[in-house]
Amino acid sequence: MSEKPPASILFASEAGANQLVAGVPAAARALLLATENAKKNGDIAIAVPGGWKPSEYCQMEAKRLAGDGEWKTADTHEINRDDAVWAIDLLGVKPDENEQNREAEIQALKQASKAIIASTGKAADGIVSRYINRPISQSISRIMLRASWTRPGHATALAALIGLAMVIALLFGGATGLLIGAVLFQAASIVDGVDGEMARATQRSSERGAMLDSLTDAATNLGFLAGVSFNVWQQGMERAAAAGAVACIVLGLGSALLGIVARRSGGPFTFDALKHKMRAKPSRFKQALVYIAMRDFYALAACIAILVGAVVPLLYAFAIIACGWFLVVCVTFATNRFAPPSAES
Repeated sequence: MSEKPPASILFASEAGANQLVAGVPAAARALLLATENAKKNGDIAIAVPGGWKPSEYCQMEAKRLAGDGEWKTADTHEINRDDAVWAIDLLGVKPDENEQNREAEIQALKQASKAIIASTGKAADGIVSRYINRPISQSISRIMLRASWTRPGHATALAALIGLAMVIALLFGGATGLLIGAVLFQAASIVDGVDGEMARATQRSSERGAMLDSLTDAATNLGFLAGVSFNVWQQGMERAAAAGAVACIVLGLGSALLGIVARRSGGPFTFDALKHKMRAKPSRFKQALVYIAMRDFYALAACIAILVGAVVPLLYAFAIIACGWFLVVCVTFATNRFAPPSAES
């Protein structure tokens, strides 16, 4: 594409222009791509045969994404086709049929929506996230983004509610509640990815979103350890409960130190400073440690361990790993060797 933005963006129908593509009206998304490719805002006409009326949401999103860029609606018969581009070409998809028509355009926009959501994974995803969690969470994101009113914060709230249900099951459900809590812990780990996917798909990533996501994750992790420890204590497994309590306390202290690091760095509030430090000078051993310490891995491992009746060794393992992790955090904190955290909702 040339440095000059197209004078016009073409849609086959008004329905296509207002169609949601991964939570954003197609016209607004195409306008963003046109101005991004041009590296400047331009006066662009979005044209539909016979003219069209953008929905209120389409107008809001166009203003949010394109800023002060000037644009207008038009009839395709009123524009110069030589200086125009089809919206689906901007979005990188092709209709199943060669001719441009309403039905083919709608199907192509649905393909674009799937492609955008599929691209919201992260290079730093763990093994479990890449092959199990992410396909499920992206399906949830796809469903949630079909409604114009959904926001990443709604997904964060959903993850928090699952975490709350998990804690209630662990505290008051007895042996059955332990199993339910384990499944809900894994479910929370899956849903945890939805808010970030929605934010990246709709250009809504923010430091506030990253902070809320991190706090929800930390609360769910601590709630799980505390809840499982209390649950097994109720069942008479005092030593395992004590090991779980130690893991919970140590995890809380370590998370607090990482929070302090995030604040001191002036970056977004997350608990990922140690992970970034380990990845700064990668090795197979460090990469293995990072994967094991990532939530997607230990949530699934904990869920499976509890379901097969291995809750006691699980709590001892958590205590040992948490103490080792805390020692590394303290040493790194004392020597001020943390890498700066990055913003990601």
